[in-house]
Amino acid sequence: MLALDGIRILDMARLGPGPHCSRILADLGADVIRVEEPGQGQGRRAGRMIRFPGNAAIRRNSRSIGLNLKSEQGVDVFRRLAKTADVITDGFRPGVAKRLGVDYDAIKAIKPDIIYCAMTGYGQTGPYSDYVGHDINYQGLTGMMDMTGQADGPPTIPGSAIADNAGGGMNAAIGILTALLAKERSGVGQYIDMAMVDGVTSLLYLTIDDHFVNGTKPRRGETLLTGLYPWYNVYQTADGKYLTVGAIEPWFYENLCRILGREDFIPDQYAEGERREEIFTAFRETFRTKTRDEWTNELMPAETCVAPVLSIAEAAADPHLRERGMIVDIDDPEKGRHRQVGVMVKLSETPGEIRSTGPEVGANTTEIMTDLGYSAGEVETLRESGAIG
Repeated sequence: MLALDGIRILDMARLGPGPHCSRILADLGADVIRVEEPGQGQGRRAGRMIRFPGNAAIRRNSRSIGLNLKSEQGVDVFRRLAKTADVITDGFRPGVAKRLGVDYDAIKAIKPDIIYCAMTGYGQTGPYSDYVGHDINYQGLTGMMDMTGQADGPPTIPGSAIADNAGGGMNAAIGILTALLAKERSGVGQYIDMAMVDGVTSLLYLTIDDHFVNGTKPRRGETLLTGLYPWYNVYQTADGKYLTVGAIEPWFYENLCRILGREDFIPDQYAEGERREEIFTAFRETFRTKTRDEWTNELMPAETCVAPVLSIAEAAADPHLRERGMIVDIDDPEKGRHRQVGVMVKLSETPGEIRSTGPEVGANTTEIMTDLGYSAGEVETLRESGAIG
């Protein structure tokens, strides 16, 4: 048994946070049906829709129905499908779902206990709610990007879509699971307004708390987490690669100083001015005397909070991530053997699993339509009309 067996999710959120949220829940057993625009799209979207290949991890453990929600017949099919669902997600701009006739109020009228999660950049309310945006914009607005990068350089784009994946997708999954638990207790569904800017703001709580509590105006390079101190920083090694040092606790810092042969630095962990710069200089020079892997092998097991900076290719081959099941080999009869990111949540009694690789758009349309009670003739007629694909 999987934790979310019996929970059906209709995913209309086709980009960024929506598919990531659905994949998290699908890995835990939910029956995720991706409601996707068939063909190459219409109007200005024609030929420009982002398509994830079927073997992409973000599409696994799900099914796909090609459904044209701009057609009356397509909306009728969706509403019929919605009656079988526990959760619906959408990634439309505010007002679009209502215009299509698939918004929370419309679905609640036919499925009173539905949980409906709308994922947007700026939320359903507020002065920016109607504005368009992408991950980079949400990171900029919330201060995340201003706190990322070198102190003497410009704001830096992080290497992951933090706003989409963490601020939106993961937080949407938390909201949905919370709403499912509340529904189990009360029998009442609800609407979830998940904004990426809300999620990223929450991720910055330590920095924002410092601003409110201590009256600071945090700047990158001038806070503990952005490189203020030598013992929480990144260093280049002899082979041009990099090492991360995070020796926050005094005992870890002491261990690091002893191994580096600089016991004289131990009393000065929080030194300022010239002494801090002296420690920085010594650390930089010392770390350049050995390769990244030599330092890793020496320091990582030695209670120093040190780890290497790996490339994506190196991380994908890392033995720890492999043993943790975060990089897994998938055998697919059609797509062949390939690797994917594994299941994030480790549950002892109802662990998630990869049951199937992802479908191509519309791969399960006929199957889903048949389960809804449509005859073969009706399916063909709807297909010919463009309502399904």
